[in-house]
Amino acid sequence: MVRASPYPLQVPVLIMCRCLLLLYFFAPVAMAVIEDPTSDQHPTFEFDQGFEDEEGCLMCHKYPKMARMTEEGVRRSYYVMPNVYGDTVHRNVECGDCHNYIKQLPHREVKTGVSCDSECHSVKNPATGKFFTHKPIVDLYRKSVHSREKVAIGNDKDKPYCVTCHRNPIYNPNEIVPPKAVLNRCVICHEDRKFVVSWYKHTSRRIKGVKRSKSEIVTLCASCHGDERLVQRHLKAAAEEGRKLGRKYAIAVESYYKSFHGKVTRYGLHKAANCLDCHVDAENYFLNVHNILPSRDPKAPTSAERRVNTCKRCHLYADKNYAALDPHPSDSSVDAPFRYYAERIYNLMSYVSIFSFVSLALFETIGRRRDGVGWRIRRGSSWWRKSRRGRSRRV
Repeated sequence: MVRASPYPLQVPVLIMCRCLLLLYFFAPVAMAVIEDPTSDQHPTFEFDQGFEDEEGCLMCHKYPKMARMTEEGVRRSYYVMPNVYGDTVHRNVECGDCHNYIKQLPHREVKTGVSCDSECHSVKNPATGKFFTHKPIVDLYRKSVHSREKVAIGNDKDKPYCVTCHRNPIYNPNEIVPPKAVLNRCVICHEDRKFVVSWYKHTSRRIKGVKRSKSEIVTLCASCHGDERLVQRHLKAAAEEGRKLGRKYAIAVESYYKSFHGKVTRYGLHKAANCLDCHVDAENYFLNVHNILPSRDPKAPTSAERRVNTCKRCHLYADKNYAALDPHPSDSSVDAPFRYYAERIYNLMSYVSIFSFVSLALFETIGRRRDGVGWRIRRGSSWWRKSRRGRSRRV
């Protein structure tokens, strides 16, 4: 007795897809042979893909329209640009090292996704000889205020995961081709040019300090903290659960842009403090940037215990009085009553003054018109015309 397949339509569909792929790849070859029957040379395929695709993933992912719509109505693209990927920091990592849940091609629906704490079995740490992994960084990230699981539920979906900030960047975006003089010198001893180019890109990125600018960091943080609906969701959830959020959590982005730091950063001064300059421990910055803590935590750079030292990074003579200044100024009557009432009194006086001047000019104009004076520009005066009494009048 033949056992029925649990997927009656899946097998024919897969067979049809494979046939279409074979037709797509070998139809040009057949046409070339037909057009030139005397040719005894076999056609060759040349595809400058920038990295070695030994697993055959680019068979599908090289197409620009490789995408789908999620249940939330968001378009997700799965297109991989080989030439660009070959110049990124992950160029030596095989697809299967991160997507280790894929066991066959075409693969099934992906529900788990990539976890950055997995081991890269194609790359070894030259210092330890072990397989490379981001697990130490992920373990530190799990202790931060941004901690979440890869497949998050509820409001945890709003928190940033690794790919929110890290987009597999190009090594040196401002350097199209590595300098030939440097490569030639290194090849003298290391001999293998491919090895030299690989290590040059890796080390030069670190030496040159290729990273986001201060304005880009502010924009990245504001993409979440400036989302009003996201902020309101978390405020509501915290109130229901009885949790405390930061006093300036709801106005973090708005108040930063009103501060001196935010204003000069917006105008292009890159020496002013951005979000990470205050909220990240300066010691081993590139590791601690993954462990941002709330100001209530004594270990946080913005805590009351460490705020003075944080200010001293830029302001050498800062003391407790200086650190007491609000880096996130607001117009709230609760946080800044003096500023709140002073701003409103100043606005009221401004409106009253403008209204008074306009009213005075209007009354004067009406009076002069009643006196027969016209509004003309002549001999340096805007009021010039014969009056009703028959006399030339200049005002």
